Amino acid sequence: MLNIFKNTTSAMVMNSLSFLIYSCAAVSAPGGGPEDKIAPELISTTPEAGSLQFKGGKVAISFSEYIDEKSIAKAVTIAPRLEPPVKIIYNDDGIILNFPENLLEDQTYVVTINRNLKDERQVALSQSIQVAFSTGDIIDKGIISGRVYGTEGYAVHLWKLAEGFTDSIFFTEPLYVAEADDEGNFEFKYLAPGDYVLLGLERAASGAKLVPQRMAYGVTPKQVYKLGVNEAISHIPLRTRREIPPLKLTHGEWVGQKWGWMHFNQELDDPIIGDLTLIDANQKFFYPEFHQNVQDKKRFLLIAQDTLAPGKGELKLASAASGTQRLLGGKISFRVSEKIDTTHVKKVIPEGSESIRLTLDGGPKVSIVFSKPITEVKDSTFMMMVDSDTVITVVEWVNPTEIEFIPTKGWEEKTKYKLMIFSKGLIPIEGRSLKDSITFVTINSEKKMGYGGLKGFVKQNNIVPLVKLESMEKEPKFFHSAVNFDYQFQFNNIPEGSYRLMIIDDADKSNSFTYGYANPFQPSEWFYVHPDTFQVRANWDIDIGLIRIEEE
Repeated sequence: MLNIFKNTTSAMVMNSLSFLIYSCAAVSAPGGGPEDKIAPELISTTPEAGSLQFKGGKVAISFSEYIDEKSIAKAVTIAPRLEPPVKIIYNDDGIILNFPENLLEDQTYVVTINRNLKDERQVALSQSIQVAFSTGDIIDKGIISGRVYGTEGYAVHLWKLAEGFTDSIFFTEPLYVAEADDEGNFEFKYLAPGDYVLLGLERAASGAKLVPQRMAYGVTPKQVYKLGVNEAISHIPLRTRREIPPLKLTHGEWVGQKWGWMHFNQELDDPIIGDLTLIDANQKFFYPEFHQNVQDKKRFLLIAQDTLAPGKGELKLASAASGTQRLLGGKISFRVSEKIDTTHVKKVIPEGSESIRLTLDGGPKVSIVFSKPITEVKDSTFMMMVDSDTVITVVEWVNPTEIEFIPTKGWEEKTKYKLMIFSKGLIPIEGRSLKDSITFVTINSEKKMGYGGLKGFVKQNNIVPLVKLESMEKEPKFFHSAVNFDYQFQFNNIPEGSYRLMIIDDADKSNSFTYGYANPFQPSEWFYVHPDTFQVRANWDIDIGLIRIEEE
């Protein structure tokens, strides 16, 4: 017998003159019919958009069809904010806004109607609408725009600084709110000159104060954006995420009498686990070996050197670390069953046959996961066949519950393999071996994956360029390339498929994008996403040349 394991760590406004209206949708006649899915469109404002010397009063806004009265409350915002808020009255196919007469002098007010506004059939606006007017002789025409990248709907909050920047501003109600379109693009118009701060948020949090623990958000690469008179600042990039909570030991489960699991609240990459101590119901101390689960990196397999006494037990963890995350001490309780495990070990993964796409190196390795730890394996426990021929195979144990195997010469294309596992040779930690004397795992190899390349040039001053290639397939893969002294990057042997290219200013040299934080404020790293999608083809190198980056 071979012992195979050891310990491891692994404004709606409108005045009496005229307003400026911003909308991507063209004005058209209302659609009809029971299957109507046409979004409502702005038809007119009374007074007209773009008014100067506006002194307050009623502003009427009309749409192409009747709107849903209930949708109005969350759809209309006015910036700068007015206290008390402007009264909004429903008017069938429009709304009426009652502005006070004590408006600020020489101030451009902006009414935004966002995509929460819906018609009677619950069809929402296709894009936010902005209407501007001024109490003075001019309408401010400053613009701040950019794009939020991700997979959800987004909104962007904007504040104008009256004094210097403080982190607390992100936790106040925003002065301006813009909802991004379906591609993530956002734009604030009619802005006065001054210093501005931005924050990207999930659309569900639009207009709300930031709560980092509950909301996905993103900060900008710059702390403050200085906007001149009638100036436009564009191409501001934002990426959102939920803040990673502090690393925590959440719970444990003792499955048998000699083994169990401990669980963390997040996946651990390259974990460092400090001393572990098990204390059973008899106050006996154990120092278990532990192995991170490959399929779920939040949990770790624990194996005691002896049987724990039935009853309530306790696990004490001295420390744990993963990246920048640190945990100093943790304690959880568990219960050891009185019942002795007499069940058979089971093959959990794969459930049936496995189909694989061959990689450049003859892989991939195929995994088999068992329901309980295996402590000993006899010789000739595993055998792989093609038809009646034996295939020499390498079997490696990833941890006591999982193996990986691959033919020594790699997989052949379009071939059916059968791996046989002989029950007598597999010794579980408790209970009995596999129920069937021979367990079969069928592997169907497909055509070898095609590989290609992609290269180009990035010449950008004052950045440490890192080029990231992201697969747009169901299971995305990421590839990174530094830029050499000739400003060139190159990806070789990339699996065929569609890819998106991102350039990151990897200032912290982490080889990945750094998101930043709202409090204390830490800017994100600057990044640029190429507008094109690249199709990598087998045996073909794509040269995209010099990337011309649009910046603010």
